[in-house]
Amino acid sequence: MSITRHFVDWNKPALTEAADYLIRRYADADHLDMSQVILVLPGRRAARRMLELLVQRGGSKWPALVPPRMVTFNQFPELLYPQQQKLADDLTQLLVWRKALYAVRPQEIRAALPNRPDENSVSSWLALCESLRKQHNELAADGMEFDEVHLKLVELGHSEEAERWQALRRIQAEYLMQMDELQLWDRQAARLVAVEMRECRTDSDIILIGTVDMNRIIRQMLDQVADQVTTIIHAPESEAAAFDEYGCVRPEQWETRLLNIPLEITRIADSPLQQAQLAMVELASFDGRFRADDITIGVADDALVPTLTQAMADAGIAGQWPIGMLLRDSRPFQLLSAMALHVGSARDEMPPDFSSLADFVRHPDVYDWISEHLNQNLAADDAFTRRHAWLDELDQYLAEHLQLTPGVLLGAAPRRLIVAEVCRAVEFLLRCLIPGTTEAESARSAVGRAAPSVQGNKRRRQRTLDDLADAAEASLTHQLEKKRSLSDWADGAVRVLATIYRDRELHSDSEADRGIVACVTRLQEFNAQLRRIPASVLPECTASQALQLLLRQIGETSIPPEADDQAVELLGWLELPLDDSPVLVLTGFNEGKIPESINADAFMPNSLRTRLDLTDNRRRYARDAYALTSVLHSRRHVILIAGRTDVKGNPLAPSRLWFAADPKSLTERVRRFYDPDSVRTETEKSGARFHRAEHVENVLHVRNTTDISAPVLSDKATALPDPTEPEAVPPRQSGFLVPPPMSVPPAPTEIPVTSFREYLNCPYRYFLSRELKLQQVADDVRELDARAFGSLIHEVLNQFGQSTVRDAFDDEAIRDFLLDALHKAALGRFGRARSATVSVQLKMIESRLAAFAVWQAGTCRDGWRIHQTEKKYECTDFTDIHARPVKLVGRVDRIDKHVQTGQFRVLDYKTSESALPPKSTHRSKHEWIDLQLPLYRLLVRSDGITSNVELGYIQLPGDLSKIGEDLADWSDAELLEAENLARIIAADIIDLKITDVVPSGDRRSSEFSRICQDTVIDRGMPWIPGWSGRTEVVE
Repeated sequence: MSITRHFVDWNKPALTEAADYLIRRYADADHLDMSQVILVLPGRRAARRMLELLVQRGGSKWPALVPPRMVTFNQFPELLYPQQQKLADDLTQLLVWRKALYAVRPQEIRAALPNRPDENSVSSWLALCESLRKQHNELAADGMEFDEVHLKLVELGHSEEAERWQALRRIQAEYLMQMDELQLWDRQAARLVAVEMRECRTDSDIILIGTVDMNRIIRQMLDQVADQVTTIIHAPESEAAAFDEYGCVRPEQWETRLLNIPLEITRIADSPLQQAQLAMVELASFDGRFRADDITIGVADDALVPTLTQAMADAGIAGQWPIGMLLRDSRPFQLLSAMALHVGSARDEMPPDFSSLADFVRHPDVYDWISEHLNQNLAADDAFTRRHAWLDELDQYLAEHLQLTPGVLLGAAPRRLIVAEVCRAVEFLLRCLIPGTTEAESARSAVGRAAPSVQGNKRRRQRTLDDLADAAEASLTHQLEKKRSLSDWADGAVRVLATIYRDRELHSDSEADRGIVACVTRLQEFNAQLRRIPASVLPECTASQALQLLLRQIGETSIPPEADDQAVELLGWLELPLDDSPVLVLTGFNEGKIPESINADAFMPNSLRTRLDLTDNRRRYARDAYALTSVLHSRRHVILIAGRTDVKGNPLAPSRLWFAADPKSLTERVRRFYDPDSVRTETEKSGARFHRAEHVENVLHVRNTTDISAPVLSDKATALPDPTEPEAVPPRQSGFLVPPPMSVPPAPTEIPVTSFREYLNCPYRYFLSRELKLQQVADDVRELDARAFGSLIHEVLNQFGQSTVRDAFDDEAIRDFLLDALHKAALGRFGRARSATVSVQLKMIESRLAAFAVWQAGTCRDGWRIHQTEKKYECTDFTDIHARPVKLVGRVDRIDKHVQTGQFRVLDYKTSESALPPKSTHRSKHEWIDLQLPLYRLLVRSDGITSNVELGYIQLPGDLSKIGEDLADWSDAELLEAENLARIIAADIIDLKITDVVPSGDRRSSEFSRICQDTVIDRGMPWIPGWSGRTEVVE
C-alpha cells in the first residue's frame, strides 16, 4: 500500500489547513482523541503553533481534546524501530571519530591527510572530526558509505580524488569498529539496519507536514509503514505532478517553472542598513491595520538580524528573534574563553603570560570578583587605600616593566603589592580547574618575592637541577598542563563559575542573568553527558585543551528570548512556509540564500552530490521555489527586499527565483537591481511614505488583554517631515559631537614651559591633557614606546651627570659607566626575563650611549663641563599680557659651562629618530610653534645665568653619526618675540580661550582622537560660539 497524499488549499496558511484536516479526520461526536497520531513537522516552532491552532479551532467544542504526539522530522525515525543497542550521542560519535583518526597509521591515510593534525591542536582535529562525522551521517542517511563514493569516483575517472576517499574509508572502518567494541550504535547505521531487517512498524497514524525533501533511508522506513502514513501537501491537487509519492518536490517540475514574482512587491536596497530601513518603511505603511502577531519579518541571511533588531528598536518596535542569544555570547562563556586563552599562553614551563591575564581580568564578572578578593586580602595600608584602582595599577605596572609572565615582581610598593595580589587572585581561580583539593591547594604560585636590590645581597645556595625539577612539578603551571580526563577539567570549569557567581543575585528578567543560568546549566548537562561516555573514548588533555573542546561543544546552543506578545517575530527562511501570519516582509532575498546554494565543499562538491543522488543545488532550488510559491499564495501581503551588498560590503546577486519569470520582464528586473538610480528613486519614494505617517506609534498594533489597539511602537517615536519638501527639512546637525569642557578647574598659578607647545597646537587638547589630567593608558604594551625609550635614556644620563666620571676625557670610562647604569636600571625595571623585543631595544640604547660617550669625551676635551643636570627651575616674576602674575616652571635636562669662556649651554636630550634641529621643532613658516627652549632662558636666570646663553639639543638618534649637540641660532629679536608670545598664550591659558578643536595630524595614534572625533568629517562643536572661557564652569 502506498503513502496517502492529502492536498490542502495553498491560498490559506498550511498549518491552519492541516489543523482543520486533523479535526475533521479524528473528531468523533463528543471527543477529539489524537493520542494515536504522530505528527511530524520540520521544527519545534511549527509544533507549538499547531498545538495552539488545535486548541483554538477545536478546544471549545471538544474540551477533552487529546493532542497528537508532535515530533520533529529528525526525531521521528527512532519511533519506528526497536533499538537493539544504545545510540551514541553526537559528542560520543565525535570522540570516537577522534580515536579512530589517531588509531590509523599515518601512511594509510596520507592520500586524504598528508599532515594529520597534532593531537594537542584541539581546534584542528575537532574541525576535521566534525567534517568526517558530517560526511558520514549524510552518506549513511542515503544508505552509503565512503567506499561507494570511492567507487563512483573511480567510475568517473577521478583517480586522485578516489584515492582520497579510499583513505577516508580506512578511518570510517576504524570508527565503525570502535563503535562495535563500545557496543554503541551510530544513529544512521541503526536506521539502515532497521530498514535491512524490515523492523519498522508502528501502531500510530503518521502525519507528515512540510516534509518537502527527505533522504533515501527515511523513504525506505516510510515504505515499511506506508499504510499508516499520510503526507499533507500545501498545494492544490492540480499540482500533484509536482510532488512525488512521499510529498517531496520533484526537482524537474520546479526548476523550469516560471514564478513571475510581481515587480511591485520587490524592493532593492544598497546595504544591510538600507534593507532594515526599507523593512521599517513597510511596517509604517500598514498604518495600524495589522497587529504585531499578524506580521512576520523574514530573515534569509542571519547576518542581517543585528541590523534589523537595531532598526526596529530605533523605530520603537519590539522585535523577537527566536534564536535569541547564543551561549557563546553569554558572560560565563566569555569568561571561560578568556581563561582558556590565559591558561594556553603558558610556554616552556613558564606560567601563563601577563598579556592574557590583563585580558582575563577585564571580564566584568572577574573584575568584580577580584575587587572583592582585594578587599579581603590586601593587608598593607598604602596598597589597601589604592585597591579600587587596581586595574590602572596593573596597566601601569605592565607598561613600565614589560614583564612577560608573573614571577619575581618589580618596582616599588604599593603597586607591586597590588599586582601580586591580583596575580594570586587569578591563580585562585585557575586552581578551581584542578581536580582534588589537596593537589590544587599545594600547587606552587608563580608569584615570587619582590625583585632583589641590585646591591648588597647575601649569596644564596645555588639551586640544583633536582631543585628546579621539583619546583617545576609542584607549580600551578605544571598542574594545569598535566594530562587529565576531559570530564575532570569540565568539572573544574563548573567550579570556576560557581566561585565567580556564588554570591550573585540573579534576575529572570535580565538577559545577561538568563545567559549566566543557561551557560552554567548547559555546562552541567555537558558534564553529565561526559560521565555517560565510555572512559576509553574520553581524551586526556591539558586544561587549555579541555576548555577549548567544551566551549566548542556548547557555544552554538541558543538561549531563547522571553516570550513577548507585543513583538514582531523575525523568522528564518525555512520557518516561513509553516508560519501563518498574513503579512510577510522578507529580507535577504538574494542568490545563495534564496535559493540556498552550496558549491565549495572540501569533501563533496555539488557535482559529486548530483552523481550520488544526494541533496544538491538542484534539489535546494526546487525546495525554495516551492516554498516561495506557497508563501506568495498563502499570505495577504508579501514584500521581498533584496540587497546589493552584504554586511561586509561584498556585492550580492539577485535571486534566480526572481528571474524565473516571463522573458519580457527580465530586462526590467536586471535594470531594477543593478541601476543605482533605480535603487535611489525607490528608496526616496519609500522614505516619503514613511515620513508622511501622521505618527509612527500608530502604524502597528498588537494584541492586548485590555486594549486590542495598544501600539507596539513607543511613544518616543515622532513624525518626520516629508523629504520631498526641502523647506520642511530642518538644518542637519552632526550626531558626532565634541564634548564641551567640563569640570573646569581654577586658573593655574604656574605653567610648565612644555605646555605652551600643546596649547599652540590645540587649546582643547591642552585642556584635556594639562587641566583634566587625562592620559591614555595602554593595556597591550609589548615594547618600549618612544616615551619610555627616551625616559630610560634620560635616567641613565642623569646618573652620569651626577657621577664622578662626568668630566672624564676617556670615552671608554664614560661608556663603561653608562652601560653599567643601563644594565642596573634595566634589571630593576624589566627583571631578567625579558621579551626579545625589549632585549633588542636595550641593545639599541647601548649603541647610542656608546656613541654618546665618544662625543661626551670630546666635548670635555673642548673645555665644556656639566654644570647642572635634571634640575627643576622656576621663573617667579613672569606675567601674562594683562600683567597677571603666573609662575613658569620646567626641568632642564642639562646645562654645560665652558671652563675658559664662561659660556653656558642649556641643552635638552632628544632621543627621537628624526633628530630635527631646534629651529624646525620650534618654528614653522616663520611662526613659533614651541616656546620651550626660549623660555629656558627665563628659567635659568634664577641660577644666575643671565647672559651669554646658548640653547639647543643633544641629539641621540638611531643614526649614530648624528649624535651630539645641535644648537639654535635665534637672534635676540626672535627670542624676544617668543617671550612676548608666551605672555599672550599665558593669558589665553589663564582665561581658557578655545576657538577651535584642531584635528590631529596623525589620526591613527592621537591620544584624544576619539574625544575630538578626528576621524569624523562633519563633527559637531555647537558649544564653541558661546564658549566664554574659564568664567563658564560647566558642572
